Amino acid sequence: MGTHMGIDGTRVHEELVMAIRHSGRVVSRLASATYRRVGARGSALAAATAAAALVLSACGGSGAGGGNTATGDIKLGISVPLSGAVGSSCSPMNQAMLAWFKHVNATGGINGHQIKVDNRDDGYDAARSVTNTKAFIAEHVVAVTGQCGSLQPPAQLPLLNAAKIPFMYVFGASTSLLKPLSPMYFNLMPTYGSQLVDEIPWVFKAHGPGTVALMDTVTPDSPTTAKQVEAAVKAAGGTFVGDYKAPPGTADFAPDVLKIKQKHPDYVVLDQIPQDAARFTQAMTDNGFAPNKFLVGSSAVSQQTFLNGVSSALQPKLLVSSDTIAPAGAGTTQCESVLKAANVKVEDVTLRGCGTAQVVEKVLRTAKQPISSQGVVAAMESMSGVKASEIYPPVSFSATNHVGVSSLYVFGVKNGAFYQVGSIGG
Repeated sequence: MGTHMGIDGTRVHEELVMAIRHSGRVVSRLASATYRRVGARGSALAAATAAAALVLSACGGSGAGGGNTATGDIKLGISVPLSGAVGSSCSPMNQAMLAWFKHVNATGGINGHQIKVDNRDDGYDAARSVTNTKAFIAEHVVAVTGQCGSLQPPAQLPLLNAAKIPFMYVFGASTSLLKPLSPMYFNLMPTYGSQLVDEIPWVFKAHGPGTVALMDTVTPDSPTTAKQVEAAVKAAGGTFVGDYKAPPGTADFAPDVLKIKQKHPDYVVLDQIPQDAARFTQAMTDNGFAPNKFLVGSSAVSQQTFLNGVSSALQPKLLVSSDTIAPAGAGTTQCESVLKAANVKVEDVTLRGCGTAQVVEKVLRTAKQPISSQGVVAAMESMSGVKASEIYPPVSFSATNHVGVSSLYVFGVKNGAFYQVGSIGG
């Protein structure tokens, strides 16, 4: 057995959690301990009652569909890469989410109920995310949220569908999770392919059509994204000259850069995790290559983790889409003040984490009391044009649409930071 961690940083042994859930003998032990704490003048009955309340609080709801707030806290599960290939960008996002939930708890919680998070590292590994998800189901969480990455969700979702627990707002996207529509999968951002399909015509209109090469990080969705990009380029009057792929964590992109360089493309489209994209653009600089016009990317690379690795010569050639505002526009947001108070750096990825937590909070406040997994789903599917976060555009879901954001920002780079140059969709 391992441990899990609450948002206050307390590590709790799973052995105790399982014991509380399955052993009636724990009640009497807790009753005795509580009796000792209240003193000899205390009532044994009061002690037993307090201990039973502790057990009920730990156990939460039962049965398919996750827990509810009738007996205590609102329990959420987060499986997220705190280590591994994308840990450097996913971990700050996670810190920001936890900071916002802690802020909510400190200001009264959700209708008096505290948000309790079982926060687990999956190392960007699907098998570990499955182990984490099974633990969340056993704990009867109300929802699973805060995932970061495209590799893990396809492995997690079947378990959550079977348990009828909503899977909310992955930073990463997969067409396979939306077609056919999964009853428990909800996301804020459109898939990377959908973002690029909207972005490419905008770029061509602003800067002229041309030849396009695509550089992929291999994920379950990358073949679909490649087809979408090629079709969008052709539909907008451009010429698609090739799709180049590399597994996540690739160290040497020089061979791919040299192949693309021979094509002399006007545009290079990046469908990569930020760490890979940073190494790819460094290889471009090392090999004296830049596209004739622009590097084009989705929200996967609209973050400082990527931008810090891009040479000053290439930065002016960057155009990326984003479903969240640029850090330069966050100065008056509550997210910025909460993150600063928590000593979390205010940047694109942490604003995303805070904004995602704000949407989760809005859904929990909207859900019918007592909060249940089914109530969370119903609350989301009733949202139409709701400004649920300072960081995201208005959010709309329905029974047939589980992607909340339909408009995107377009960022360029100035003085080493992203800033908004346009918008698409809506």
